[in-house]
Amino acid sequence: MTLLLAAGCGTPPPAAPADLSATDLAFVDLVIPQNESALAALALAANRPGSALRPVAAQVEDRYRAELAHVRELLARTGRQESDQHEGHDMPGMITAAELTAVGFAEGAAFDQQLTVLLRTQFEEARTVARAELSSGTSRPVLDLGARIDSTRAEFLALLGDAPKSP
Repeated sequence: MTLLLAAGCGTPPPAAPADLSATDLAFVDLVIPQNESALAALALAANRPGSALRPVAAQVEDRYRAELAHVRELLARTGRQESDQHEGHDMPGMITAAELTAVGFAEGAAFDQQLTVLLRTQFEEARTVARAELSSGTSRPVLDLGARIDSTRAEFLALLGDAPKSP
């Protein structure tokens, strides 16, 4: 009984993930800005009356936020700091401020078409990066995240295909 009380009433502490390999860390460091840029794009759709992408944004936004929280928790549990090594980079899967501005000026169907291209690229690149983690990563929690991202982005791509067209 005393041993159980000393150990926190029998509830084991959450297991800390194994230390992150270079691949795991690179993946986690990329998930954060990819998700943040996707959230900025989704906010455009969510706030655009008449956008055919509003339902897509509503369905995927919370999942992106949950992934961000999970990644940050993984970093914290391994004693790692969040890196901003990709800040300002123009690379596949990252939706840039200039791209967001250009889409923001588009109207009607052009808005939805341009934003669909950006989101499709982001979803596809996120799958590519997740698959790289799955083939070379070592940390079970990060590998699980990679598998979830690969799966959810396939779902998100299907949502884009199912989105109604703007008038």
